[in-house]
Amino acid sequence: MNASPTRRRWFIASAAAAALSGGPVSAGEPAPVDWQSAIAGFADGEQRSPMVFDMQDAARCIGRWTLHADAVDDEAFPEAATAAFSDQLQFPAAVHAADFFLTEDRPHPAYRDAADEAARLLTLALVGDKAAAYTYFENLGLCSTQPEAVQDGAGLDKDPAATTQLQAEASPTELPSSDFDEPVNQRRLAFIELFAQRLRDGAPVADLLKPQISYVYMVKHPCAAATTGYVELLPASDVDTGFPFETTYTWENPDCKVPPELHSIEAFKLTETMSHWTRIEAAADDHNFDRFFLSDNARNDYLLISIEPYNQGYAVSKIEYRVEMP
Repeated sequence: MNASPTRRRWFIASAAAAALSGGPVSAGEPAPVDWQSAIAGFADGEQRSPMVFDMQDAARCIGRWTLHADAVDDEAFPEAATAAFSDQLQFPAAVHAADFFLTEDRPHPAYRDAADEAARLLTLALVGDKAAAYTYFENLGLCSTQPEAVQDGAGLDKDPAATTQLQAEASPTELPSSDFDEPVNQRRLAFIELFAQRLRDGAPVADLLKPQISYVYMVKHPCAAATTGYVELLPASDVDTGFPFETTYTWENPDCKVPPELHSIEAFKLTETMSHWTRIEAAADDHNFDRFFLSDNARNDYLLISIEPYNQGYAVSKIEYRVEMP
């Protein structure tokens, strides 16, 4: 479906707002991007696409492909880009790819984050950022549906040698080095399960944190608005005892209902927050196993926990508390 110039301008303006936090995009012609080189990132990403997608992977892929399908439908890409698109990047295939990852469950919060990130990268690409253009298509390649088709045995080349090669690539023994069966990832999973169990028990967690961590607070409101707060070098003990922090309300849509005060003071205490959850489920954010979602499917808030090696083991280095307002 062809989009009107007004709709195209709306898409680009919306993406620019997401990418630049409200900053203006320079007028005039965008700097040139070698779109063929940028689109080559899709094939590079496809080579590293996992054979199995967990729920966070699937949600992230829905966000990326949905944003891409909308951008293609809005005619946001220049002709030089669309001329270089493979079949997978065309509108029908992009819609099919987004549908491929859909489940009957409520969309995971990673969906919106991935869509926001894709919008940011695309906006930068459209104003000449070559690295952003490459990363945009590389991320889509990571969400290619082709590895899954190969794994299911569909679409295999009839040539015996080619079939043998594809089957070898789909074999579980050939999964990327970040496969969850690796001992290092088993230890990471064991650590995050210990952390989640502490929260289920209402027990302190400071000893599972680095001495100082980063804390991120984000509440996403309707009307493309958000309340955010950040604390760097937060003492680990404060996570158990509670701490105050300043938040800022921002918005993109001029028709948003804006509160009279854009800055406020909030407080966070992990055990108090988790006491309102009826269950705590842990899931890896991606196949690197260094970020984990902790969520309660009955609620609209969740934790994103980052871990890293520390003192012969692992420790939490960052806690993000996010809320999706209906």
